[in-house]
Amino acid sequence: MKFKGEINKETSAKEYCSWEEVDILTKTIAQKIRNSNKKYDAILGITNGGIIPARALAKQLEINDIQFIPFKNKKLYSKVMPILSKDKKYLIVDEIYDTGETLSKVDNVLKKFDYDFAFLMSRYRYNGKPFAYVGKLLNHNKWIVFPWEMKNNQYRYR
Repeated sequence: MKFKGEINKETSAKEYCSWEEVDILTKTIAQKIRNSNKKYDAILGITNGGIIPARALAKQLEINDIQFIPFKNKKLYSKVMPILSKDKKYLIVDEIYDTGETLSKVDNVLKKFDYDFAFLMSRYRYNGKPFAYVGKLLNHNKWIVFPWEMKNNQYRYR
């Protein structure tokens, strides 16, 4: 499903995601991974949106190796990437699959490695390579506000 017009946080209607929903989506993804019988050696969280979901998934999957893919202002900083091994399988985690721009940049830099993606939410059905686990498929064009983005701690994690 494609949406008309650009979705951005200044002009689009907003939908707020709670900590409880993040917890449910993380558990949903973890169960999908367990059902797939795939095993991952490490989790790579995409900064900034993937940091918290990466930690939550690592806990659910009992993976102790968490590293981060450095993104800032939609740019991947490949010079400060973690050192990866071709002998390991990675799960790359981000909060949302939206335009595909982040996935494309990561895929371009990591194409020599073995990895899959996991997204708490996706705006579109993803059926590409690398494989992706999705917690929730969105059916609207609202800007998603995750709890770690909220001002004044409107939601608190328990």
